[in-house]
Amino acid sequence: MYSFFPPSDPSSRHRSGWARRRRFWGSTPTVAAALTSAALALTLSACQANPGEAPTVEDPSATTQSQPPKPVDESLREITVGVDRFTSNLNPHLVGNRNPVVAAVADLTLPSVYMQGIEGETLNSDLISSIAPNDEEFPTEVTYTLNPEAQWSDGTPITISDFQYLREAILKEPLAESKGLYRHVTSIKPGDKEKSVKVTFDRPLGGWKRLFLHLLPSHIYRAEGRTFTTMMAEGSVASAGQYSVKSVDEGRGLLELQRNDRYWGKKAAKTDIIRFTTVPNESTGAQMMRTQQIQMYMTHTSATTDLAMEQLPYAQVRKTTREVQLNLQLNQASPLLQNRTLRRRLLGAIDSEKIARIVSGDPDVGSPHWNVKPKMEKEVPDNLVTDDRPDGIVIGAVNDDQLAVDAARSVVDQLLQAGIPAVVRTGEASDILGTSVQQGTVDGVITWQRSPQLIADYVQQYGCTNSSQTADARTSNNNSGSETQGREGKRSGKNAGEGSSTSANEGADGSADEKSGAEARLDNTPSGGNLSGTCDQELEQRLTKLREGETKLDDERSQVDDRIAELSTVLPILSDRFTVVASNRLSGPTQKLEDWPLDDSSSLLISAPLWTLMPMEELDRSAADNARKED
Repeated sequence: MYSFFPPSDPSSRHRSGWARRRRFWGSTPTVAAALTSAALALTLSACQANPGEAPTVEDPSATTQSQPPKPVDESLREITVGVDRFTSNLNPHLVGNRNPVVAAVADLTLPSVYMQGIEGETLNSDLISSIAPNDEEFPTEVTYTLNPEAQWSDGTPITISDFQYLREAILKEPLAESKGLYRHVTSIKPGDKEKSVKVTFDRPLGGWKRLFLHLLPSHIYRAEGRTFTTMMAEGSVASAGQYSVKSVDEGRGLLELQRNDRYWGKKAAKTDIIRFTTVPNESTGAQMMRTQQIQMYMTHTSATTDLAMEQLPYAQVRKTTREVQLNLQLNQASPLLQNRTLRRRLLGAIDSEKIARIVSGDPDVGSPHWNVKPKMEKEVPDNLVTDDRPDGIVIGAVNDDQLAVDAARSVVDQLLQAGIPAVVRTGEASDILGTSVQQGTVDGVITWQRSPQLIADYVQQYGCTNSSQTADARTSNNNSGSETQGREGKRSGKNAGEGSSTSANEGADGSADEKSGAEARLDNTPSGGNLSGTCDQELEQRLTKLREGETKLDDERSQVDDRIAELSTVLPILSDRFTVVASNRLSGPTQKLEDWPLDDSSSLLISAPLWTLMPMEELDRSAADNARKED
């Protein structure tokens, strides 16, 4: 539990501020007695063994009535976290949906076979009672045995149907981020034991522990035939985590989680309500921390963030970076950008470091964590305006992601300055990252991606789009001398890469590489996490060997990164950096905020079930004791 010390000098201005703070929170004997009674009632209610009747599952599309932020109602044990923004679409499986609040809600409400972050990849023993892979690192078959007590918040047991539904939905949905992994799952069937699930793969599969992250309630979503991209647009219908979604109001910037009293796991959440509220700027965030309207503030780091937050009394500050970054991905489904020479010339006109400084508001911003610089050329292409492209190059961004929109505008500004016609296009994720990318009507998109760390990250972002292509790459001979033509792109413009349009396997000069006959079927259609449509024979062969355990990522990473740079298809811009401020009233996993565990996606929010809030009465008493000792 954190300590909370007032200044020792009774005549100081801060001491008078401390007194006013006591009066603001009403630290009187009457209030103290009320707080003590409320705490006793909460203690008794928390000790009840039976969770009671299953709560009614509410329609997530219904309008919710959320109250504006206010001082914490300590009888309910509420904690409020200020954030820059969040999206009301809480589906964590959609490409680009990498907001930390979305990630945290998924971690706190949806069950996963393996938990990510706090201690690396750790088996979720609350959900899985036993697991049996036929190989620890590169299995072709894994049997999961479910905890018989595992259930959704409406009382429905978690079953094999939830595993099957997630795989089916991801494989059908173009915007599902992890298609590159789930396409290797060939069957999900009941095992020999009761409540066991046998999963088989089409080959030895590295990265298999990233499967079945954030299971979804199939008995609701499948039965109602909801669309995968929008079914969680206003909330989540059922939970199997320590919290449930109580309400979502993106317009007012409020999202509330309440403790799931039907959670069967060993560690129930310690706090009744976790509330996320959007804060418009750092000045407002600092004031809300001073008045205890929020107990934590998580904001993107700018030039003045640390100066503003480090002066706050009675708080701790920590700088964090998620393994998520903002990238420009050039779309190889575009008839223009199938040509590598043109991609390099476009990238040669873009200064990613300047864009990072502009969108972050920090002139000293560092390089992205994964900073593979693509090959570039300085020569400017011309004649890019055609009937299909009256405005030239089209750069897309999702309209509810302001950082991405700002970055797209900066990219277009730089292209125009270089004499390259270009325009920004914004819209919903289903349009910009889905239809427009697949149809090639946008030439590049700005979006958030995981910083590639594991084999699964590389496979999902840069692997070919279907299993038959991977099989072709796996069996092809690199030394074959036969020439084949890959997918023939549509020609657009006289000088769109020297007047030639080539397949995803074109050479550095824009001509087709020499490939074996099997490679003629390789396609660069964007799908899932691979928004660029990357499908390259050499890269695919390396990824296949990594996926099947023939080589190790530590030995192969530099060659994989070099090949990605050679393809000139992605430009890293900015790592997702945050400054986190926590009130000394807020207790977490450890005493020091600096020691709290981090998750690659949800950052410090991963430990929310362990948070508690020290009552003001206790703080007052502790502060007074400390003041007397100092006097």
